[in-house]
Amino acid sequence: MNEFIQNITPIQMSGVLLFVAIVVHIGLSFILNKLSKHTDSTKTQIDDYFIDALSAPLKVLIWYGWIYFSMLQLRPDFPALGQIIEYIDIAPIFILAWGILRLISSIEKFMLEKDGSVDKDSIRLFTRLIKIVFVFAIILGVAQYFGYSVSSILTLGGVGGIVVGFAAKDMLANIFGGLMIQMDKPFSTGDWIRTTDKSIEGVVEKIGWRMTRLRTFNKNPIYVPNGIFATIPIETPSRMTNRQIHATIGIRYDDIAQMSSIIEAIEELLKNHQSINHDEPHRVYFDMFNASSLDIVIWAFSSVTDSSEFKKIKGKLLLDVADIIAEHGAEMAFPTQTLHIQKPE
Repeated sequence: MNEFIQNITPIQMSGVLLFVAIVVHIGLSFILNKLSKHTDSTKTQIDDYFIDALSAPLKVLIWYGWIYFSMLQLRPDFPALGQIIEYIDIAPIFILAWGILRLISSIEKFMLEKDGSVDKDSIRLFTRLIKIVFVFAIILGVAQYFGYSVSSILTLGGVGGIVVGFAAKDMLANIFGGLMIQMDKPFSTGDWIRTTDKSIEGVVEKIGWRMTRLRTFNKNPIYVPNGIFATIPIETPSRMTNRQIHATIGIRYDDIAQMSSIIEAIEELLKNHQSINHDEPHRVYFDMFNASSLDIVIWAFSSVTDSSEFKKIKGKLLLDVADIIAEHGAEMAFPTQTLHIQKPE
C-alpha cells in the first residue's frame, strides 16, 4: 500500500482525492436525506431548520478539502500553488462562519413562523445584531491571523466612527430611533398609529433599521424615518381598551318638566347595556340652556373597540335614547326662532 502511494503521481493522487470527495458527498447527502425524513415526522420543526442550515456548508467543506489537499500534492510540480495555499488555509473559518449565519437565520425563521405571542420585530432586530457582532468578530480574528494589530484597528475604527457620526448624524438618529422603538415598544408591526396632529396615520407594515413603513387607509405606503418618532407624540389606537361614547342630545324648552325622568331612564339604559364597560364611569347630566334646546350630555365607554361594530352599537344606543325621549312625551329640539310682532298703537 505504501509502495502504491509512493509510485502514484500528484495528478493521479488528485484524481483519487476527487473520487473520495464524490463518495463522501454522496454519503453525506444520503445521511442528510435520512435525517430529514426522520425530522419530518417529529413535532418540532427546529431540527428541520438545523439540518437545512448546515447541509450546504458541510458539502462546501468537502470540496474545499479536495481542493486544499490536491494543491498540497501538486505543489512540488507547481511552486506557485504554495502562496495560494497560504491564503486558503483560513477558508474553513469562513465556511464555518457561513454555516453559523445560516443557522441564526434558520432560528429566526423558526421563531417568526412559530405561533404565539412572539414579538417578531424584536426577533429580527436581535438576530441582525447578533449577525453584525459575529461578522465583526470574524473580521478581527482574520486580521489578527494575517498579522494586523487588533487594537490599532479598533482605535482607527473609533476615530472613523466619530467622523462618520458627524457626517451621517441623521442616519444614525434614525437607526437609534429604530432601536428605541424595538426597546420601548410604543407600537409593533400590525398596529394602527397616528401622530397627535394626524399628519401621519396608518397601519405599521415593517419597522426597519432606518425607517418604518406604514400603510394608510387609502392603501398608500408612507415611509417615515425612525428619528421622527423620538420627537413627536404618537397615538396607538389599535391598543385602546375602550371606545368613548360622547353625545349631546337636545330637547325642547317645553319639555323641561320631563328632564329628570328622561335622565334617569337613560342612566338605567346605560347601566343595563351589555356593550357598555361598567368598570369605567358613565354619566348622564343636564348640561346647559342652549339657544334652541335643553342639552343632555351622555358620556360612557364601550367595551367594543372594533370601529365598525362600535358605530353600530353607538347608533343603536342613540336610537334607544330617542325612544326614551318619545316615551316621556318629549321631543328632540331643532333650531327655531320666535318672532314677536307688535301691533302699532
